[in-house]
Amino acid sequence: MIDKKPDVSIGMPVYNGAQHIRQALDSLLDQDYKNFELIISDNASTDETQDICKWYIARDKRIRYYRNENNVGAIQNFNSVFAISQGDYFMWASCHDLWEKTFISRCVDILKKEHTVVLCYPLADWISANGDSLGVISRGIDTRGLDRMSRSHALLWSLQFGYPIHGIIRTSMLKQTKSLRPVIGQDLVLLFEFSLLGEFAHIPEAMLHIRRAPDYGSWNKYIERCFGRKVNGFKRRWLFWSMLFEYLRIINRHICSIPARVFLMFSTLLCILVRYRWIKQGISKRK
Repeated sequence: MIDKKPDVSIGMPVYNGAQHIRQALDSLLDQDYKNFELIISDNASTDETQDICKWYIARDKRIRYYRNENNVGAIQNFNSVFAISQGDYFMWASCHDLWEKTFISRCVDILKKEHTVVLCYPLADWISANGDSLGVISRGIDTRGLDRMSRSHALLWSLQFGYPIHGIIRTSMLKQTKSLRPVIGQDLVLLFEFSLLGEFAHIPEAMLHIRRAPDYGSWNKYIERCFGRKVNGFKRRWLFWSMLFEYLRIINRHICSIPARVFLMFSTLLCILVRYRWIKQGISKRK
């Protein structure tokens, strides 16, 4: 157990991560910012993940390890690590990614100085299974100085990937949300809610290295990872519309002005249908 309340909580949900989890843990434990806890939630892994985690637990008291009896799906497992966290700041860490040594310290420094910032994240790049760089994922967005409507539209129209969800988040703001919802695109949905709560600070330097999975781009594998099971064609179509409904629920929850609420609902639906029509088309083609 840790001796004092940590400033930062790192939540690492993992399922069969034995191949890369040692590198991920070493990268986190080597951060120059030391006052953090690392919570690992093992989603009933069938490989050597448990043994590896126990080895690290014995050597670093900042690590807490939990294991699910059954695979509850990635979304629920991601939420569970936040539910038991203690820090004023929180970050989700994937068991196959790598971080520059100053990742936490630089993000936390901005959050401590700029109280209107709800999320701080750096540029990220793809890496291969061997750790070779595959290029920058996409440009990030920085919404400091923008009003709430401008922030939400910047996220809707400009953010191409949900990797900012792996930045450092102000815990008090995350508690004002319903965390990751059981829908597709759950990372972008949560980021949209964050945009209504505060500003995003972006560090234009590649400090997060995301390992591209061999099944990257597979719709079937994505669904199975998220929910821990396969779903039929009808359920997939419902997941798409559920995502749209969640955007509307978030707007209804956080926007008090009726004209502003209606305008943002309309513009959000327009954006989703334009930018993500390929999701609906992809779903309709699969059983």
